[in-house]
Amino acid sequence: MMPGLRAILNVHPLFVHFPIALWLAALLFELLAVMLNSEEWHRTAARILYVGTLAGIVTVLSGLAAEKSVPPGPAMVIVGIHETLMMITTSIAIGLSIFALLFRKNFTAPFRKYQLAGLIVMAILMTIGADRGAQLVYQYGTAVDWSTAQPQK
Repeated sequence: MMPGLRAILNVHPLFVHFPIALWLAALLFELLAVMLNSEEWHRTAARILYVGTLAGIVTVLSGLAAEKSVPPGPAMVIVGIHETLMMITTSIAIGLSIFALLFRKNFTAPFRKYQLAGLIVMAILMTIGADRGAQLVYQYGTAVDWSTAQPQK
């Protein structure tokens, strides 16, 4: 019924898009919060960040498990870069989530600017890390079961 799902070698690809989308959405809403000086937009950004951070933790854990399916060779260098960048990104997300949670009752305009700066840094690192993940799939073919691949006609 779902041949694409049956063909995956690990579940990591099922999770990767959630933190990416949620963290970028949190950045967008925090940018609106700063521009409009809005507590409401900030609360929305913080909630999205919390969910994205939980998704990021699950994604990191699935990535650590997926690492075992990468064959030895040049792709392992990229795995190390991808893993490091995404661990740092997720750690920043955890820190920003804690920051937003601790100061939620008194999240003034300067705090929103700090949060926005952190989200920008996180988004940059996430983008570079996600690109390395794409490189693993599209350049090195990791997580692709080549034994079942059908030649195109």
